Amino acid sequence: MNPDAPPPIDLHGLHLLKLVAGRGSVTAAAKAVGLSQSALTRQIQIIEGRLGVRIFERSTRKLALTPAGEILLRETEALSGILDGALRRIREQFLGETKEIRIGISRSVTLAHLPGLLYAHLRRHPEVRTTVSHLGGSALMEAVAACQLDVAVLCPSASLPGLVEVIHRIPDDFAIVAPRAIEVPADTKDSRVWKKWVRAQSWIAPPSRTISRAIIDQWWSAQGLELGVAMETDSFDMAVHLAALGMGVACVPRRALSTFPRKRQLQRVPLPVPLRRELAVIAPKRSTTPLHVKQFIADILF
Repeated sequence: MNPDAPPPIDLHGLHLLKLVAGRGSVTAAAKAVGLSQSALTRQIQIIEGRLGVRIFERSTRKLALTPAGEILLRETEALSGILDGALRRIREQFLGETKEIRIGISRSVTLAHLPGLLYAHLRRHPEVRTTVSHLGGSALMEAVAACQLDVAVLCPSASLPGLVEVIHRIPDDFAIVAPRAIEVPADTKDSRVWKKWVRAQSWIAPPSRTISRAIIDQWWSAQGLELGVAMETDSFDMAVHLAALGMGVACVPRRALSTFPRKRQLQRVPLPVPLRRELAVIAPKRSTTPLHVKQFIADILF
């Protein structure tokens, strides 16, 4: 392959292919971009000719991506976000546009974490437009890798996408909460009494196959126990409320209890050994991090 030859497809071509795939027809996509149907069809044919594969299966009813087309659009998904992020940085740094920070918060992060994450930043830098998204962990990592988010706070997996890096870590200790009305063991160091009590409870836990659930399950396994999970919720705030209503017992971040308004309806059960997870602040891998993003990280209170 000649390294000086132009690539068989550029960003404009990718945009057209994604538009056709999303609209399901050349006619609808051509109307959206102000081209004639024949002109857009011709551009697709040129791209397919350069690539040497067909991108779309054509039928009388609808266009569908071929396996090659699916790979092309899936593997280049991040490109448009990366370009948009670079253009946004240029407008902010050189053209005087209002600086913006887009923050993603995992569903496993409680509402009580938010003041520590956001309060100092909002107070010290009111000139920075701040937006917050609330998503699952995998969706957050994809959005950060595609530069759709500047930072995200989540419980990370052991391996992160190559386009993402951890820029701050937050230790997050857990507690067990139970309804006030039930009897709890006075001494959780008594293994026999402790295990009998644990097995008798209806436990509220994060969904299986989540990072937080894996951490909790591993901790219980180290105690020689397995939880009898009665309910699953991806919100620790919800778990605290359900426990206060007498619907079960839960392992939750201690910070989740700091803002709970009905503490008298709950009791904390001492842990025989500490239970801790680690939250991470992740960001796209860049040669330089924008100043207002660095300031946000520096303003995190834990």
